[in-house]
Amino acid sequence: MAERNKIEERRRKIARYIDVNGKAEITELERILDSTEYTIRRDLIALEKSGIIIRTHGGAIKKEKEKSIWQTTAISSRLSKNADLKEKIGEYAASLINDGESLMIDGGSTTQIFSAHLLDKHNLLAVTTSPGIAEIMLGSDDCHVVLIGGELLRGTHMVSGADAEEHLMKYYVDKCIISVTGAEPEIGCYAAIPNEARLKKLMIEHSRNCILLIDHTKFRRRGFCLAFPFEKVNTVVTDSMIDEDTVQKLESKGINVCIV
Repeated sequence: MAERNKIEERRRKIARYIDVNGKAEITELERILDSTEYTIRRDLIALEKSGIIIRTHGGAIKKEKEKSIWQTTAISSRLSKNADLKEKIGEYAASLINDGESLMIDGGSTTQIFSAHLLDKHNLLAVTTSPGIAEIMLGSDDCHVVLIGGELLRGTHMVSGADAEEHLMKYYVDKCIISVTGAEPEIGCYAAIPNEARLKKLMIEHSRNCILLIDHTKFRRRGFCLAFPFEKVNTVVTDSMIDEDTVQKLESKGINVCIV
């Protein structure tokens, strides 16, 4: 009983620390609680199962209160969630981009990670709705960047609205790289808000080829707005935890499914 109480107290301390600070690394929790890495990892697994925190590579973050289906999540939170999967997806997707190509890059956590892997490419033209992605792409002296103008959304750090749509429609590119809120193979891909859905649809219409970056957790999940059907997608880049049934349904639509 004493040992059980000790474990529960330690986990309460971890939960309080993450609640106050928003996140924690395993190494700092080891130091604060004078515990081993194995013990802390076991505690984080238990806290995640209880729905209190979300584990990340090397630590954990505070679990946000679940939003309504139409509300967006802050980009800072999304960058931490499933970071390892997004890193693999982003790195592989970058290998599908050739020197000299023109791109439209959708705003989002996975696309932001993807953009960082483009910096060794040559003579790219990148059109994006995300100031964060534009800044990353400026890290290459050999990349031309077009930042779409419009209303800047505080949480997602993406532009939106009629001005953004009008600006985007001026351009046509080789490939668009899209991320989504959720997806159902039988129906299509979702966005959280109408303005976001329209921009994704326009990107696809103004590109020769659509590459969708999506981790397995987004499948069988809906958002508020249906943005586009899967028939508009040429390539899906996802992770190895995607189920076989979903892969078969995507491939039956003629989609190239890349599993990393």
